[in-house]
Amino acid sequence: MKIKRMISALLSGMILSGIAVCSANAEDFQAQKDEVIMLVNEQRAAQGKEILYESAILNQAADIRAKEIISNFSHTRLDGSHGYEVVYEVGATYMAVGENIAYGYSTEADVMNGWMNSSGHRANILNENYHAIGVGVARNNNVYYWVQIFTDGIGLTPMYTKGNINRDNDINSEDASLILSDAAETGAGRTGVLTRMQRSFSDLNRDGNVNSYDATLLLKYTAYAGAGGLDSIETYLGL
Repeated sequence: MKIKRMISALLSGMILSGIAVCSANAEDFQAQKDEVIMLVNEQRAAQGKEILYESAILNQAADIRAKEIISNFSHTRLDGSHGYEVVYEVGATYMAVGENIAYGYSTEADVMNGWMNSSGHRANILNENYHAIGVGVARNNNVYYWVQIFTDGIGLTPMYTKGNINRDNDINSEDASLILSDAAETGAGRTGVLTRMQRSFSDLNRDGNVNSYDATLLLKYTAYAGAGGLDSIETYLGL
């Protein structure tokens, strides 16, 4: 049986500025990251807490930490600094920050169950002072290493907005095509092309389904924005 371990840290400090963003492989294991964040927000929603938004820059920070804990499973980095200082390294700022780390859990549900059954990790996951989250995943010798980094979200923007399915910060026909492809795949009895996170941001009419109607709404917004419309998609659709 693989050893499973996890520890958490809850830290706070003054607002600080970081240096240039490093080039971590932020897209590695993105589906796993999305699923962890979905599970976090399901736990928060069940407790009446505000959901967290995914931050690309916090994902970068968490990716760095996931690689670091392979050789040093600790909240202390190899240079002796605190693990949360990676947030400065990628250029983020904060007034409150927390970190959960774990290894040996093979699935998103597995590691989340472990964290939720530990009081310190659970406290981080449900902390009302946090508004943004990043998740890092690394694998070494078929063992997974997991990191969650939480902050109050100062200076950060969501990785997703409604309709921005492919994360390129542009809502257009490519996003509609992804919705249609997913609808076709699921309609044929297959798993689809979208993660649970992407599907949650694709359901534009909030009817619990991702289908051609959502793609139509997205294309209507694309036409509106292309004609010079300035409202966000949320405002345009009344979301």
